[in-house]
Amino acid sequence: MASSSLSLSAALAFAAALAIGAQESTDEELQFTSGPLVLDRQTNMMRAETPRITQGDLTVVADNALATGFEFDEAGEFRLTGNVRIEVGSAVMEADSAVFRFAGGRLSHGELEGTPVAFNDFDREEQKSIVGSAGKMSYDYEARTLRMTGEASVRLDNREILGCDLIYDFAAERVTSGSASCAYRVRILPEPDEPASAAPPQ
Repeated sequence: MASSSLSLSAALAFAAALAIGAQESTDEELQFTSGPLVLDRQTNMMRAETPRITQGDLTVVADNALATGFEFDEAGEFRLTGNVRIEVGSAVMEADSAVFRFAGGRLSHGELEGTPVAFNDFDREEQKSIVGSAGKMSYDYEARTLRMTGEASVRLDNREILGCDLIYDFAAERVTSGSASCAYRVRILPEPDEPASAAPPQ
């Protein structure tokens, strides 16, 4: 009986084809490379170790990936687990797991989960950092936004914004509330270089 998985040579040939395609692709096209992989013809799924997905200034890496299809022009998902790290320009997100949707040879949206999902960005021109965390984050590649839900917090300069639904806009470097029914609050934090009050004389 024929095996449901492709042979090692076929898998290697497929990996080589992906690498060649990546070299010939434009920067905005989805590019995929990985370590060992298995292609299952019966389920039309692909399992890969140490996957690396790039598209424009977006890079996604993880320990493992399950792709619901290996024809990236068709609609499907990358289901990533273990040490998931997403880089978008100067921004970095780290999660336990993530699901990225693709279609037409492009990634469109990513759902990240963690305990918590961590996010940080640094504006070199302004020398300012932005740090955030939440139970879940949704990254929209086209809108260039990151939606944080579930005990979300974002620290921007000396302000910490807390809520259950916050949206960070990468282009505008702005945080807004994602839901009118979800209240948020802002805390003013002490400046890190603010001198401590002198102790009273004994």
